[in-house]
Amino acid sequence: MRTTLPVLLALGVGGCMVGPDYERPDLETPAQLRYEDSAEGEMLTAQWWTAYDDPELTALIETATEANPDIGAALARVDRAAASVGVARSELFPQVDFFTEAMRQRSSGNQTRPYGDASTRNNFASALGLAWELDVWGRVRRLSASAMAEAQAQADAYGYAIVLVQTLVAQQYFEIRTLDQRIEFLEKTVAGRKRSLDLVEVRRNSGLADDLEFYQASTEWSIARSELEGFRRRRALAQNALAILMGTYPSDFALAPDPGWVPYLPPAPPAVASTLLERRPDLAQAESVVRAASERIGARVAEYFPRIQITGDVGFAAADAGNWFTRSSLFGSLGPSVSMPVFNAGRISSQVDEARAEYRELLELYRGQVLTAFKEVEDALAALRTLHIQIEAQQDAASAARSAAEVAQQRYETGLVNYLEVVDTERTALNNALLLAELENSLYARQLDLIRALGGGWSPASLSSLQGEDAMLDALSNSAPTPPSSSELDQG
Repeated sequence: MRTTLPVLLALGVGGCMVGPDYERPDLETPAQLRYEDSAEGEMLTAQWWTAYDDPELTALIETATEANPDIGAALARVDRAAASVGVARSELFPQVDFFTEAMRQRSSGNQTRPYGDASTRNNFASALGLAWELDVWGRVRRLSASAMAEAQAQADAYGYAIVLVQTLVAQQYFEIRTLDQRIEFLEKTVAGRKRSLDLVEVRRNSGLADDLEFYQASTEWSIARSELEGFRRRRALAQNALAILMGTYPSDFALAPDPGWVPYLPPAPPAVASTLLERRPDLAQAESVVRAASERIGARVAEYFPRIQITGDVGFAAADAGNWFTRSSLFGSLGPSVSMPVFNAGRISSQVDEARAEYRELLELYRGQVLTAFKEVEDALAALRTLHIQIEAQQDAASAARSAAEVAQQRYETGLVNYLEVVDTERTALNNALLLAELENSLYARQLDLIRALGGGWSPASLSSLQGEDAMLDALSNSAPTPPSSSELDQG
């Protein structure tokens, strides 16, 4: 025993780790994006929204980052996962429990008495119990590494929640501000249509216009009022959505109209294909999940091998309280126990196969997410490229339609054309103006899509609360492979 126990302890501290070591997936990604030249702005930073030079937007995003419930829930999941790492790593250390009792027992008179003729006896005991599984094959270290990877995945998910909420806040804000502009335009349109209706009514009363022209003018006025209310409804819904993102009730939140808001769209941030995998928190999360599954394979493989445990106890036991803690009452034991599977009807093999299949599944899901990520960037770049061209053309169309409507109104007032021509040109001018505003809002939305697709200025967050445990784990594992540290996870 004097030589066996030190050998077992050495194996427990510096044993091997069975199963595959994690290797980062080798994915072939495009060297260049199709429309990279569509984005020529500054590189994304963690506070990308400051490029819009809008203090109100900055205040909204900062408030939402602190108060949004989805972000709060994601942070709680990080804390829960970090606690799970502590649970997993605790199995690497000896488990020591304390036990004490002071008991008087009476035996049944109709049973064999275990204590001779005495029907009653006293028992006083206090002891420390020890149980320590020696991680010879790396089962516990694999589970610990898996828990660490899962915790890193939750940290990455927390980063993605922040990026998502921040870009959605900006999207709703720009939606509201461009709606303010459209509402102001429609309010002026309604007022103009009412003046036209009054003019037609005067001309009809003078015999210069007929009932058809009057009803046409009345119809156009009503259509403009209806469209105005539609945009007011859209603004109310967008404001309610923004309130939820801000972590408050819609009835407690209001964003005052600002029809004088001057839009400013900075150049789109550049998209670099080679850095996309490192810049998106959702991709980092997916890879961390793959890593966790890889480590679980090793834990399953370790089930094939003997499980060695050191158990023991030391304490005092006596039948008399006066002798409870005397030298003669001292007892103790210490020694190893070994258990290993002999027959389990293929259970362990099936569990290993299950773990390998889970790894392959998560790896394919990760590959799919990478493909989707590149598609999202390409979509946003293509949309920005075409929107800029489309807006330039639409600006010309809106300007020409507005001029045509003005000419038609002048010709009508001088009696050169009937009111139907005025109606057609004004309707065309209105539709083109609203379409231009919609395209300009889409430009903001697609740029925010690009920011989100590029990772929103995210950078990997380390699990600083676990760094002290990493040092302990390194010391325990000695020269054996160790679970990944926080810094290693950040790089991977």
